[in-house]
Amino acid sequence: MDTQVAEHIALAPLPILPVQGEHPLLDIPFVVGIDGRQFKGERLSLVAAEITGLMDPAMDGATRLMRFMFPFKGFSVTLEVLGKVQSLDRDKGAATVNFVDPTGEHLPQLRHLINSYIAGDLVALGEVIGVAPSIPSPANRAASVAVKRLTFSRILGSAGLALATLALVAAVGTLAYNRIFTQPLTAPGLAVQDGMTLAAVSAGQVDYVNLAAAKGEVAFTIRAISGELLSISMPCDCTATALAATVGATVSAGEPMLNVHTADAPVLLTATVPASDVLTLAFADHVNATFGDGTTIKAKADPASLRAEATDAGLPVRLIPETPLQPDQLGQLAKLTIIKKPWF
Repeated sequence: MDTQVAEHIALAPLPILPVQGEHPLLDIPFVVGIDGRQFKGERLSLVAAEITGLMDPAMDGATRLMRFMFPFKGFSVTLEVLGKVQSLDRDKGAATVNFVDPTGEHLPQLRHLINSYIAGDLVALGEVIGVAPSIPSPANRAASVAVKRLTFSRILGSAGLALATLALVAAVGTLAYNRIFTQPLTAPGLAVQDGMTLAAVSAGQVDYVNLAAAKGEVAFTIRAISGELLSISMPCDCTATALAATVGATVSAGEPMLNVHTADAPVLLTATVPASDVLTLAFADHVNATFGDGTTIKAKADPASLRAEATDAGLPVRLIPETPLQPDQLGQLAKLTIIKKPWF
């Protein structure tokens, strides 16, 4: 009897366990920009995403070109994806976005981010993504300690030890200072004449540009995603300089298009600062601007420009140089670095 029970158990089929979906949704930090609005990303996969925020009922079932932004410390990665809004729940402020073309141009970058997140190479640090530090094995740590002891014993008592120590202290001090008190900006600065910045009022494609427009005439026109033509008139009789206003170019809502100014206006710097860096810039000591020829000047952010609302494209900020810029520097780009105020 016992033998028959054992044979029955051995021949019984094993239970089939549920298999995880081919594209699981992951809790990776990201932000989605749709029609000039920002939504918080809750979960993401290679084919869909879950978002929350203030939802427009008209978006249910609509297809939009969306900007997926992945915030890292000091920079961000932005991917443009064509998505369809589904399962919109206005009361809860939640919706599901299905990618219309999951194998589009965004796929390699998105797959790399998701695979790195699954492998543990990327970790979530609050609202940003960080690179996970590598942890050496005990054997490697022991070998490293042995090598260090041997090297130290060889140079101990020589003048080389003092020089190596000084060099190490200087290197550590420089790295610590750069990490604590400086923050590079991903967006470059552009030398322009002081004036007014005209920005895109909607996402779409630039259809018309007239840099010589008189006051009241159309300066540029944008064909929105909906097909509507949006025209912006010239606010004054002044000179216009194109920033992103190129016929045929695709722009986001809030992206700077033209800089308008008088002929004798002073030269300053403008930059489109990511929303995540605006607060750091507001409390900074100053900004270092380095031009292509190696010249570095100090500049301070205009407080008035920091009070505007940031968009998906960032916040246009005026930087007032401490040393006057020359007319021949017009149009030059500069690498920008925020210098934070020391606490001591």
